[in-house]
Amino acid sequence: MKTSVLILPAMLWLATGYAAQATGDAATAKVASALQGTFDNRQQVASAPAGTDAAIPHVTVVIEPTPQKDWSLWHVHIEIDAESKFDQTWAMQARVEHDGSGALVPYYQLKQTSDPVASAFDPKDWLSLEACALRGDFSKARIEAMSEGEPCVAVSMSVGARRALLPVGFVGEGRTLHLDMNLRGVRTRIDADRS
Repeated sequence: MKTSVLILPAMLWLATGYAAQATGDAATAKVASALQGTFDNRQQVASAPAGTDAAIPHVTVVIEPTPQKDWSLWHVHIEIDAESKFDQTWAMQARVEHDGSGALVPYYQLKQTSDPVASAFDPKDWLSLEACALRGDFSKARIEAMSEGEPCVAVSMSVGARRALLPVGFVGEGRTLHLDMNLRGVRTRIDADRS
């Protein structure tokens, strides 16, 4: 009798754990498939009013999976003008938090001298920016997440000027990726379409 009283709660606990893991795996797989490809805001740039002080730069984001489960590389390219072009690659780890919400945690390389290759990706070569994790709801058709402002600003200071290329929020809807970035110290919405 005592044994059966202990076995039943243990079985329920294990079943709950497996169900949560399956839900988490499904959510991170959904994010991985929804956020793959090349996204470009060419249309946004073309339709922006001319002569504004805070013109929208041309941004291309290439998101590719890595051999490691739940990891992707985000290659961000920004062209402010013909002479001002910047590139940065971020490793993003998708995970499900304890409360069921989703998170993309950015990682960076201390000295990124060449464009990282997804097939050779090794998480041990990257440093975490946990305070800049993009947290939100990954369970619906619209995937949305953002980072908390002040903790991210404090931690990302160590990244230097590259932090301007770090997404601080995103919304994934169908073929469109809306990215929030801190360009020139101003939160800027980039509307990029998958090509």
